[in-house]
Amino acid sequence: MKLIKRPYKSTEDYWRIRQFLREVMLLNNLHQYSWHVARLDYWWWFIQPDLEKMTLEESIFFWETETREVAAILNPEGKGQAYLQIHPKYRTPELVEEMIVTAEEHFKHPNREGKMRVLVFSDSKEAMRHEILKQRGYQKVDRPETNETIHFFPLANDIQEVEMPAGYTIRALGHGLELLERCYASGLGFHNDDINFARENRDDPTWYQHIQSAPLYRRDLDLIAIASDGSIASFCTIWFDDVTRTAYFEPVATVPKHQRHGLGKAILTEGLKRLKTMGAKIATVGGYSNEANGLYFSVFGKEFDQTQPWEKIFD
Repeated sequence: MKLIKRPYKSTEDYWRIRQFLREVMLLNNLHQYSWHVARLDYWWWFIQPDLEKMTLEESIFFWETETREVAAILNPEGKGQAYLQIHPKYRTPELVEEMIVTAEEHFKHPNREGKMRVLVFSDSKEAMRHEILKQRGYQKVDRPETNETIHFFPLANDIQEVEMPAGYTIRALGHGLELLERCYASGLGFHNDDINFARENRDDPTWYQHIQSAPLYRRDLDLIAIASDGSIASFCTIWFDDVTRTAYFEPVATVPKHQRHGLGKAILTEGLKRLKTMGAKIATVGGYSNEANGLYFSVFGKEFDQTQPWEKIFD
């Protein structure tokens, strides 16, 4: 079947992408061969407007049938990165290669050495895509900071009981000034106690308000661990999609001075309990570092998959 390629056109296309990702996840038996819809929301409402600032018409491409059924979508996450979202009915070598060629034409971005490159991400089990990437001169990147381990927790399973660390309580994020404290904690948690970065994060909370504007955002699933002095010690935001009944944890972090008390394990476990009560079927979280993956294995168990980048350097 002849597919028609076109670029992103309008906000209506965003809603079509969301619908497509949900349909594909269900068809793939809840396996993340394509993005979870929450990952799209997080990128769309936060990463893209506040960090990447890409031109959507030059960054997102659709492949459709003559009746406008979506067969595939190509999109970035960071500059120079390419993600292929493909309907299983239309997954052919010809389509995969055309999407990779399109990424090469539109997504090239200089690496640290100034050389133009493209990173195409692929599930570790996508043998067909790997072969095409090799033929086109790509090499698999095998660095911990680029390989994402995706942890799965089927919520039909029993959730382990975790003792709450003394002096801390877990609850949903509050209103008012607590939003500023959440921004401050994020700066500390993701930037190794960098107080200046944390203050900048808190001075302008617009970025977090963007996250709260995303369609899947729920305050009752935006969890924080409070220390005895009232500060936010740990946090995780959970995105629950009631269409696929799947959940996605992003972000997850603990402020450095509160680490190694079991807070990460406690807050993740509380999140799983809330999801189970809501009727979720499966929860996922992605980790890049040994420390993060160690935590996620301890809570989610042994089930995991990997998304790996393949790199092509252009002369």
